[in-house]
Amino acid sequence: MAYEVIIIGAGVTGLFTAKYLVDRGVDKILILEEKYPGAGGSFRCATGIRASFTSREHIKVMLRSIELWPKLSSELGIKYSRDGYLWLLSREKDVEAFEKIVRFQNELGVPTKVITPEEVRELAPTINIENIKAGVYDPLAGKASCFDAVVNTLVYLKKRGVRVEKGVRALRIAYGNGTYRVYTTKGVFESEKLLISAGEGSRDLARTIGVELPIRNLPKHALVTEAFRQVLKPLVIDWASSSYIVQLFNGNFYIGADIPEEYDREARCRQEFLRKAAKVWTSYFPWLREVHVLRYWTGYYDMTPDHHPIVGPVEGFDGLYIAAGFSGHGFMMSPAVGEALASYITTGRPTLPEFENLSPGRFRRGELIKEIAVFG
Repeated sequence: MAYEVIIIGAGVTGLFTAKYLVDRGVDKILILEEKYPGAGGSFRCATGIRASFTSREHIKVMLRSIELWPKLSSELGIKYSRDGYLWLLSREKDVEAFEKIVRFQNELGVPTKVITPEEVRELAPTINIENIKAGVYDPLAGKASCFDAVVNTLVYLKKRGVRVEKGVRALRIAYGNGTYRVYTTKGVFESEKLLISAGEGSRDLARTIGVELPIRNLPKHALVTEAFRQVLKPLVIDWASSSYIVQLFNGNFYIGADIPEEYDREARCRQEFLRKAAKVWTSYFPWLREVHVLRYWTGYYDMTPDHHPIVGPVEGFDGLYIAAGFSGHGFMMSPAVGEALASYITTGRPTLPEFENLSPGRFRRGELIKEIAVFG
């Protein structure tokens, strides 16, 4: 059986793309997943959603995503709340830099603002503000349940006849006579159009058809604590240490902290992460010393040289599309990316002009985009 579209990767990007394709009337869709839906970055992410970036492309894409998240929440039953992001600045040089960044964001429609330490404490009442010079608050930002996003979308797709194959590893891709053939551990599948959205594995898979993607996998670390009553609404970022904390919908605290890592090395649990995460966040929230850690896991940011995703059609391959290299921001922008890919696949055009700047060909043309607001 030949499909209209094959999607490799059942993370939120692949699932939302399938959802928007179904809504556009595409009914022969196959999703291939090596492990299980959400097994990659989707189930390891911090759930945050923001448009407070430093490039026009990121901001415009995320503003569209923020428009879509409430609609998906209502339609699919995904828990979503707009509780904001709170950036903590403990160095004068960072305050000066973020004053300029906030002006840029405001010009593009993101209502961020620089706030005083006292205003920081109003947003996070139990925080120690002794070393805080200023904060930046993004009231448009929020969070969504990654589990709801994957599971509920999967249910939606299966009810509409989308075939999802779990435990199937894509080995290589071939193209000829207008047809893509995906060779897998469970046979060969054919389609007119093909989307590679396999997270950290996208680079090696694309290489089998002769497409080079400048993606490098950077190990990342996160932990989750036992659950408590809600005491912290915004996702909080300590910019100086590249660390963050967010209280999830069920009351658990999810914490990430950046530690030195090497690209493309195996992601392993390291005591250095636990020490840094504990040191940073107990200094701001001393009561965290009494909170138990339940789990600690690792994953990857699939990084590009300019910290922007690769989204769109591949030049020289009619019907081949890439959605990878999200550099830690894939979950938050997945609704806008899925919508854009569905539009690319059915009409040849994206939903926003900014997506054209995120195409795979930008690296060959030397048209990289700068982004500095990457952390964790």
